[in-house]
Amino acid sequence: MKEIIISENCFGPDVLIDQESLFVHKYENRDLKKIDNIKKILIKELNELRNDLTINDWTKILEIIIDKPNKYEYDVDNSTEIKNCEQCGNWNHKYVFKKIK
Repeated sequence: MKEIIISENCFGPDVLIDQESLFVHKYENRDLKKIDNIKKILIKELNELRNDLTINDWTKILEIIIDKPNKYEYDVDNSTEIKNCEQCGNWNHKYVFKKIK
């Protein structure tokens, strides 16, 4: 990857890797294998960075994973909403997601 462009336009967000957009239109005429290979390169790059990732990075990755449909569901009973801690003053929360069987 020599150039990465992250943009937003009339059609929403877009990502270009070496001038190749990852956006796939429903009337796409490009070779989708090429786009899939770029995605694999991105995952490989992320894997190589895993020891340098912060807890905030891991949180973002997990948010992506739990956001995808039919994999995890929000456990309302074991979660707590954002509230201010009376002892430390931090805004605390606990969101629990369980894998769908």
